[in-house]
Amino acid sequence: MTMPPDPDKPETRRAAPRKRAPRKAAAREADAIPADRIEILPPQRPPVIDWRRLAPTIALGTATGFAASLIVGGGGLLRHAVVGLLGMLVGQGLVRVTGWRVRTGYRILDEAAMAVIGAILVVLLARFIA
Repeated sequence: MTMPPDPDKPETRRAAPRKRAPRKAAAREADAIPADRIEILPPQRPPVIDWRRLAPTIALGTATGFAASLIVGGGGLLRHAVVGLLGMLVGQGLVRVTGWRVRTGYRILDEAAMAVIGAILVVLLARFIA
């Protein structure tokens, strides 16, 4: 049988929890961040043009614009590029809205086919409006 601990013995007595002293005002001010160091918005930087990503997009857009012009007519390098880039946007919009896809087995060909379809729609819409 075990005996209950004796509260008068120092090894069984529990120490009273320590109370923390309140921090002084000077210590609070030292921890504060100065107002000129606080940034709510990131610093303004000019946009960076990454030609390694932009050049293939323009090239693919020009190629798809050329392919669309072979189907529905039209000409001019700048026009091919503009129609192809707009067609890429329209083609991707069709994929997202309707879920339609062209499946060739190669991702770049899938995207190019949808861009050609989008470019054809852009040319037909432009002709309908004009």
